[in-house]
Amino acid sequence: MGGDAVRRFGSVQISETPPMTSPTWGPPGKVVGALSGTLSALAFTAVHGWFIVDIWDGIRRMLFAGVLCGVCIVWSYRKGVGVHSTRRWLAYNGMSVAILIALGAASFLILDPQFTMAELEGSDDALARLIPPALPLLVGTSVVGALGLWVLFGRRPRAFLPILVAQILLVFLVGHNLAILGLVESSSQLTEIVWEFIGLTAFLGAGFAFGVMLIESLKTKRQSMV
Repeated sequence: MGGDAVRRFGSVQISETPPMTSPTWGPPGKVVGALSGTLSALAFTAVHGWFIVDIWDGIRRMLFAGVLCGVCIVWSYRKGVGVHSTRRWLAYNGMSVAILIALGAASFLILDPQFTMAELEGSDDALARLIPPALPLLVGTSVVGALGLWVLFGRRPRAFLPILVAQILLVFLVGHNLAILGLVESSSQLTEIVWEFIGLTAFLGAGFAFGVMLIESLKTKRQSMV
């Protein structure tokens, strides 16, 4: 078979040769995804409270979203990527972050401003007023983003549904803040918020991806010592 040994982990394969390119950590498991998602949600909540507004009162929802997204990202990665590698894991997560940022850009290009910052500040129902006009954009981004990832990472028929589910969760639970930006009239305050949201989204994605790698590496190292 060409001298290349292949080790299988569920639906994901690791090529064991050449050794210089093999990852030192196995394909991420769902429990690890849930743990990294939880830690990422905690970090996101802390940073969001520091730079934008305190959201600790919604920490239970944040943790639930972190666990759900973490598990589904790992699930979709294992189903969608045939050969596991560090580069593919980072590329998969990087593309997911890029889709969310593209959602924010599309919001400004497609949606017409309907509210001012003054109208929304201090409003208890601001999000409820903003989400309905952005709903078609959220749905469209979920489908287009899933199709893009599916095409880029192997086009396996059984992989599309897990990727679609993961993208729907990411777009609606994480990306909704970016999707509504185009509905707000432009101002210096809005510009500042845009960059904060982009930075937080990148921080969340990087924290999750590298968190999974760290946890899996520690687990692999511990198993090798037993």
